[in-house]
Amino acid sequence: MATIEKFGSLYFDGQPKEVGVSYNNEAISLGNTVPGKEISWVKLQSGLLIADRCVCDDISWEQMGWKSLVFGTLITIDGKAYWCRCLKVGTGKDEPNEWDAALDETGEDNDLWHWKGIYFWGQEAAKYGSLYHAVRGYTSARDWRHHHTTGRGAIVGFRPALEYLGIEPCSPDALLSKKAKVYCQGGVTIEGSLVDFSDYDIVLKADSPVRASRPWISKKGRNIIVSRENITWIKEA
Repeated sequence: MATIEKFGSLYFDGQPKEVGVSYNNEAISLGNTVPGKEISWVKLQSGLLIADRCVCDDISWEQMGWKSLVFGTLITIDGKAYWCRCLKVGTGKDEPNEWDAALDETGEDNDLWHWKGIYFWGQEAAKYGSLYHAVRGYTSARDWRHHHTTGRGAIVGFRPALEYLGIEPCSPDALLSKKAKVYCQGGVTIEGSLVDFSDYDIVLKADSPVRASRPWISKKGRNIIVSRENITWIKEA
């Protein structure tokens, strides 16, 4: 049976909104819980929290990207830190991904996930090109489609996912030689063994290949060097 938790609220321009409203080009964020306007989250065994429905519709992938809501941004809800992002849903049908794994664990009931009649945006660009991004839902829980990055409408919305980070970030010295997950600006996350650090950067032996597409990320052999001023949070993996 799925575990449901209710906390946090949706905000437009700093004002709390009902879940399910239409986005209207205001500043969008998730923040402290407002009674009567809580977001319901399905908690997976991994600890990942996924909203049980789209918290708003009529929002484009591009607009969410402007607020770093696609690949991840640090938010605080009721004194606890979370990494808020879109789900990984696959670049095509039948590709392993977070959304289908969640359905495998909890089932596809619309009463739980509220997928009927509305798509939600995923992180990935479709295989057809970077101007089109993956959406899931609407006709069935596992339906996979793609929409243009700037596409909007009442049939597509934002279903956030949260990774709980903790009360405060870990210090690098406490994680030396341990597995760490590093959350960086621009939604970049890197996971691996922390092998060294200084006042200016940290050095990780990454678990998987990392594209050094940011000026503050560099490679030295099998290690990844990340500038500390661009790190948002560090926790033990």
